[in-house]
Amino acid sequence: MKNILIADAGSTKIDWALTDSEGKVRRYSTEGLNALLSDGASMAESFRGHAVAMGDPSDIDTIYYYGAGCATPAICRKTEEALRAAFPGADAMVTTDLLAAARSLFGNNPGIACILGTGSNSGLYNGSVITHNVPSLGFILGDEGSGATLGKRLVSDAFKGQIPALVKEKFLSAYNLTLPEILDKIYRSPNPNRFLASLVPFLSENIWNPYVYSLVRQELTLFLTRNVLMYPGVRSTETGFTGSIAYVFADILREAAGKQGIDVARITKSPMDGLIEYHTSLS
Repeated sequence: MKNILIADAGSTKIDWALTDSEGKVRRYSTEGLNALLSDGASMAESFRGHAVAMGDPSDIDTIYYYGAGCATPAICRKTEEALRAAFPGADAMVTTDLLAAARSLFGNNPGIACILGTGSNSGLYNGSVITHNVPSLGFILGDEGSGATLGKRLVSDAFKGQIPALVKEKFLSAYNLTLPEILDKIYRSPNPNRFLASLVPFLSENIWNPYVYSLVRQELTLFLTRNVLMYPGVRSTETGFTGSIAYVFADILREAAGKQGIDVARITKSPMDGLIEYHTSLS
């Protein structure tokens, strides 16, 4: 068995798993990266830092990198070049984080794979490749049900008078934020989606509040109706979810899916366990 490095790269964090020739697995977590928003030089520099922490990068034979933003062949090539610069001698294969979700959730079996984390995405999987994808469109145009969109909705409701006064006061107090500070983080910072997603713990801690529950339920339902229900044969196909939002709000997600006639096969916090099983079984 070769030394295999697996990366599940989201916008907020990258989960790494290094499997060696004896079958041992070492796991790491580093700062997130979105390949769509990053240039090749900065990606290579970031990967070099990660490589040092993992030991001798020349010991790694193969890298399977599943990345947020790896949506086109050009972006995948850019990411592959950055990985090879940091891990000389390794074969690097880069593809979308959506395929990571599909392989993790379903292995070699078909299903509809969904990501609900900082961002959201979904795809129809035939057991080998994604055959159909309703585009995510990012947190400005889409990403329904994602952490970024939930945070965006919370902030918008708070300052447009759509939120109970006591909930607004508690929210602003919890994060010690003013409107100018929030606007600066959203419109001037390099990662506004991460900032918005960082507000989700307030929602999970206050899910008992009718307003908060309704907000989460509405956004998850929008993800289902605008994405999952667009796939052919959805009501006769297993659907799986992975990501922090799916995991934290699993009960609400199952309830909303049930109302839409969607069969939820499994919900996981992260794709990594399934990816380790998938790739080590192939070695």
